[in-house]
Amino acid sequence: MKRILILAALCLMPAMAWAQKALPSIEVKDIDGNTVNVQSIMDDGVPVILSFWYTTCKPCLQELGAVNDAYVDWIEEAEFKVVAVSTDDSRSSAKVKPMVNGRGWTDFTILLDENSDLKRAMNVQTQPTVFVLDREGNVVYTHTGYTPGSEEELFDQILKLQ
Repeated sequence: MKRILILAALCLMPAMAWAQKALPSIEVKDIDGNTVNVQSIMDDGVPVILSFWYTTCKPCLQELGAVNDAYVDWIEEAEFKVVAVSTDDSRSSAKVKPMVNGRGWTDFTILLDENSDLKRAMNVQTQPTVFVLDREGNVVYTHTGYTPGSEEELFDQILKLQ
């Protein structure tokens, strides 16, 4: 009986690994240092690409760069927004705004999760981790890591939500 319970627990672990199915109510800062509740990103009622990144993560920067390059074409076909959550701590978060401006990510909403509260709540283990949220803030797609071209899957998920 003990073995059956252990086996059942092991089978359920992958399902419990992503226990968070909707955007939590967590306070973070915006790029200008204002405190905001992360749920406010859903106020426009449009799907969201939610990307967790940090300033020294090369795959993160590549993915956000690829999304930024494609954004102009994508936004003509679908209504959505991109929210990039920097997980840089308070010592390195001062680099975020100059990096965002230098890379031209002007169409993105940038949030700072300096204490990793949102990162923990969303069970982000590695970066980049990207979620696609439906209009109500429910997670409908997740991927980690980046390979060139994988940003197309994000857009495919957005199209499904139109």
